Amino acid sequence: MMVTPLCHGEGGQKAMTYKMVVIGAAGHVNYVLDELGAYPQVRFCAYAPSFPDEDVSRYASATAFAIPERYDEWRAMLDAERPHIVVAVGRYDTNAPIAIEALRRGCHVVAEKPAAHTLEEVATLRQLVADHGVVYASLLNMRYLPAFYTARLLVAQGLIGTPVLISGQKSYRWGGKRPRWYADRAAYGSTMTWVGIHCFDYGRWIADVQYTEVFAYHANLVHTERPGCQDVATVIARLDNGGSAVYHLDFLRPTAARTHGDEPLRVAGSRGVLEICDQTERLHVITEERDEPSWPLQQPPRSLFGDIVAAIEGRGSLLVPADEAFTATEFAIKAAQAADTGCIVPM
Repeated sequence: MMVTPLCHGEGGQKAMTYKMVVIGAAGHVNYVLDELGAYPQVRFCAYAPSFPDEDVSRYASATAFAIPERYDEWRAMLDAERPHIVVAVGRYDTNAPIAIEALRRGCHVVAEKPAAHTLEEVATLRQLVADHGVVYASLLNMRYLPAFYTARLLVAQGLIGTPVLISGQKSYRWGGKRPRWYADRAAYGSTMTWVGIHCFDYGRWIADVQYTEVFAYHANLVHTERPGCQDVATVIARLDNGGSAVYHLDFLRPTAARTHGDEPLRVAGSRGVLEICDQTERLHVITEERDEPSWPLQQPPRSLFGDIVAAIEGRGSLLVPADEAFTATEFAIKAAQAADTGCIVPM
C-alpha cells in the first residue's frame, strides 16, 4: 500500500510533504540534491549505506536542508521512517533489490542506472510499478541536455527524414581510482549497463526507433587492477526500420581532457544528418538545403528532479518514463550477454 503524504497548512490550505530517504553514495545523487532546495514539499529525512561499510559521510554535512538522520541498515531505515520517496544510488548491484523492496512498500523510487543487472529483476520492477501505481524515475539525465533535446525535436519535425544509422560514443576518464568492487563483476555488472545505457537510451529516443537485435564485444584490457569492469566495448544493433546503430564505450579518456566525458552522436537520415559534438556543446545539422555547423540549442523547459516531483504530485510526467528506462536496461543487459556469449541476441 502506498505511504500517504503528510498534510500541513493553515486556513484550509493544505500542502503535502514527502519524506525522502537516500540509500547509497555510488551514484549521481547530486541530480536530486542540487535541486532539492527548490521543492520544500520534499524533505530529506534519512540515509543509509547500500552495503556494509559503504562511505555515506557526504550526507552528514548537508547544508541546503536539515541534517538527515543516519541509519546503518537500509531496511531498518525503511521500517522506521516509512518514506514516500526512496532514492537508490548505491553499489550498482544493489539498485534493483532496493527498488523492489521500496516498490513493494508502496514508495516512489528514484534510482541510479542500471535499474537492474538481470532480466528477471527488470520484469519484477515493471510488474511492481504497474501493480502499485507509483513513480519509478531513472537518473538517466542526458535527454535534458540542450543538444540531445534539440536533436530529438529536429528529428520529430522530419528535418533529416527517416533515421537509418546511429553512431555514438561514451568515453570516460578513469580518474584517480575506482571503487574496489569494480574488480567484482557481480557487483559492477557491465560497462554496457553502467556507461553504455546512456547512449543506448538517447540514441534510440532521438531517432525514434527500436532495437530488434544486438551483438557486442567487451573486455578489460588497460585497467587490469579492476578486472570486473570492461574498459572497452563495441555494440552493434539492428533497428526496427532496417537500419543499424553502433556504439563505442571506453574508460580510456586521458586525464588532461577538458571534460570527464565525451558523448558524440551522429544520426543519419534519408534527408540529412545531425551530429552532436564538442562534448555535447554543439549540434551540427546538414540537409540538402543547408549546412549549419552550430544549430541553435533549445534549453528544455523542465528539469530531472522537477519532473520527478511533478509526476509524484500528479501534475506532470517524466522525460524518461519508467517503461523506457526498463527497455534501455534490458537492451544493455542483452548487449552484455551478446559480448559474453559471442552470439546475436534478439530483443
